Amino acid sequence: MLLLTQLAYENTQSNPLATIFYGKQALQLAQKLKYRRGEAWALIRLGSGFRESGNYPAALQVGIQGLRLAEELRDQELIGRALNTLGYLYWEQGYSRPALAYFFKAKSVAEKSRNIKLLTRIMGNIGNVYAQLNRLDSARHYSQVGYAMDLSEHDLISEVGDAAMLGNIYAKLGNPQLARHYYRRSIQRALSQHVTFALCRAYLGQAQLFREELGPWADSALYFGHKALIAAQKGNYPKGVLEASRFLSSTYAARRNNARAFHYLTLASTTRDSLFSQTKMAQVQALEVSEQLRQQERAIQQAQSDEEHRSHWLIAALASIIPVLLLLWRTIRHKQRANLKLNAQNAEIANQRNKLSATLSQLKATQAQLVQREKMASLGELTAGIAHEIQNPLNFVNNFAEVSTELATELQAEADQPQPDLLTLRSAAAELKENQEKIYLYGRRAANIVRDMLAHARTIGGERVLTDLNALANEHLQLAYHSFRAKDPHFVATITTKLDPALGRIRAIPQALGRVLLNLLNNAFYAVQQRQKVEGGNYCPEVQVQTYRRNKRIEVRVRDNGLGIPAQIRDKIFQPFFTTKPSGEGTGLGLSLSYDIITHGHGGSLRVDSQEGEFTEFTIELPQVPNYKKSPPDAELAEDVAIMS
Repeated sequence: MLLLTQLAYENTQSNPLATIFYGKQALQLAQKLKYRRGEAWALIRLGSGFRESGNYPAALQVGIQGLRLAEELRDQELIGRALNTLGYLYWEQGYSRPALAYFFKAKSVAEKSRNIKLLTRIMGNIGNVYAQLNRLDSARHYSQVGYAMDLSEHDLISEVGDAAMLGNIYAKLGNPQLARHYYRRSIQRALSQHVTFALCRAYLGQAQLFREELGPWADSALYFGHKALIAAQKGNYPKGVLEASRFLSSTYAARRNNARAFHYLTLASTTRDSLFSQTKMAQVQALEVSEQLRQQERAIQQAQSDEEHRSHWLIAALASIIPVLLLLWRTIRHKQRANLKLNAQNAEIANQRNKLSATLSQLKATQAQLVQREKMASLGELTAGIAHEIQNPLNFVNNFAEVSTELATELQAEADQPQPDLLTLRSAAAELKENQEKIYLYGRRAANIVRDMLAHARTIGGERVLTDLNALANEHLQLAYHSFRAKDPHFVATITTKLDPALGRIRAIPQALGRVLLNLLNNAFYAVQQRQKVEGGNYCPEVQVQTYRRNKRIEVRVRDNGLGIPAQIRDKIFQPFFTTKPSGEGTGLGLSLSYDIITHGHGGSLRVDSQEGEFTEFTIELPQVPNYKKSPPDAELAEDVAIMS
């Protein structure tokens, strides 16, 4: 068990997931052996692993459990370690005041028990908090004391962390030369065991120094920023990923490289949400409230326990020493006063409990308000997308209408001439006709967008009838393919169908499912057509349609060997108005509408699997009611491959 806790400790800064694994193994073994001290050590190590991996609620929960168990055992070393771990957790989340309180409690315990190794860690941690509060003189004092103790105790992890923090402190104090000295010292020593948090801190500190001295165009700033990000990702350290990606995003934005800036801003946003989402923060706050109530109840129990001990002592004195009746009377007076004081304390605790309950209710109300704000923000984004999509064709309509008005004026002026120029009249009339055709074209474009928007917003309706999905899929496959052939007679693709004859019929809205299939097949043929334009004769386009019946679910798969979908946009393809097609070729509503038809209209699911440059496969999964009819008896479960020409 002790070996498992040691393995958990050694992996904390380089592989927190391994720390969690070994910590859980140690906890289970200690509980099985009923070894409570080993259980407390395992909880403390497990809390460090959860903290480094970014799971703050779990870290707080097991950290509090570890502290409770250490207090029950009255083990000063364990109490000090648990307090230090909780302080570090609060500091890493940015809660400086509670972090400082935990660290000073841990410092007192370590000094009383003369635990120098623990005190070494705590001194540097106090320096970290003062740096976070921007109290740089105090930060420098505690960090220097901690660093000196690190060197004396040969504590490598604490040494590299304190060295990097001293670099940050001297950078803020305007001494870049000394800051670089500590950064280099930290990196040199941390690389041997890949101490992730120290590498991230030192690399990022150097990057910020170069950007402050040489501006955002300094290549060294980006070099060390990327080094910090790579170290954080390699060590599964979300906080390091967040800080490095924020730095890279702001640096690329200053360089006006918007694409890279947006990429790292997205990474920072995703990491921040995983660390500080509303749900996680609510869990942390709920745990804090629960811990406050526990401490208050513990104080009450302690007071009651003290009172019971006092009562027992009085009874023993009365039974053994008769002459001390006077002393007993005085003791009773003290007891009465203590009871009054205890009642007052109980009333105060009840009042505090009510306040904490009110605070918890307020937190829930605030969470609901945040959810509502997020909904309103999404509505704003959708409205902006609608306005943008409709504004483009309307701009063309306005422009061509204005030009047509000018042409009409010229025609009228030429016609009023005694001898009008027929060539001029014909040219103006032809141009006017062309403008009217373009007005009609872009007007239809706007009408199509509005039509798709209405279809997207309208509740999925229609009569549900027993539907043969095999026949429906085959029909729309032919329809989609011949539609593409009509636009491009040179386009040829291999069509592969594998339709399960035992598929059966389901109650569905065939028009709605047909629209989904047509959307997916049109996208598939478009993808292989685009890849054929890129690769030419060495490429053979292929679109596959397959159906299966698995238990009580039905699957329809549409697969193509086209360009594939890049991983960075795969999560956005079902959003309204998101499209990768050129302007005028797609509204971005097809997949969004298809998703609503399948999930909301039929209680199924629509998911995508893709590898860029290889394939894309959409899978429709629908529930099958017990009352169904099988496909026609002449259908065969065989792979049907045809070269359509």
